Amino acid sequence: MGGDNDDGSPKRSAIPLIAGAIVLAQATMSAATIAGDKLTDLGCGRKPLFMAGLVTLPIRCGLIILWRDAGEGYLLSTQVLDGLGGGFFGLLHPYLVADLTFGTGRFNVIMGLTAACFGLGATMSNFLGQMMVEYFGHVASLTCSLIISFVPIVLFAVMMPETYGQRGHIADVRAAESGSSTPKFQPAESDDDYVQMT
Repeated sequence: MGGDNDDGSPKRSAIPLIAGAIVLAQATMSAATIAGDKLTDLGCGRKPLFMAGLVTLPIRCGLIILWRDAGEGYLLSTQVLDGLGGGFFGLLHPYLVADLTFGTGRFNVIMGLTAACFGLGATMSNFLGQMMVEYFGHVASLTCSLIISFVPIVLFAVMMPETYGQRGHIADVRAAESGSSTPKFQPAESDDDYVQMT
């Protein structure tokens, strides 16, 4: 599995395979972003779309393990799932942060912190995954990724509320918890409608 010869040197066929994987993932990501935007406009919530993005990782890991000897075309096709996850994450991340931080003035701070967490997670995943590959092999590394990927799925499913159309309501709940009896914000009817009331 992968693009290496038995002596560890890269196969010549690995170069177009890697290029194809990158292009396919990016193309799918673009399509997923457009589809997610259309679904959001139709009233689909943030949570199911973000969950769909999260679920792509264990499915992708499982398919790569299952198809590890099936040929490069099968491995390349799993990049579609990578693109779907990346597209939904990229689209919904700012929406979720905007919903949760509406009225607090902390949108940029939370966007920066969550983006930093994404970057740290990606870096550690690559580093630890490569170590697993070197010492235990590709299948062991993918199996660990598959198992660990269920942690954010469960946490998001259990602890994350649906935020679509709730920006004003979330702000009012915070105002009530802080002791203010007057709602300060108008509930948002759409992503472009979250006007602060004076």
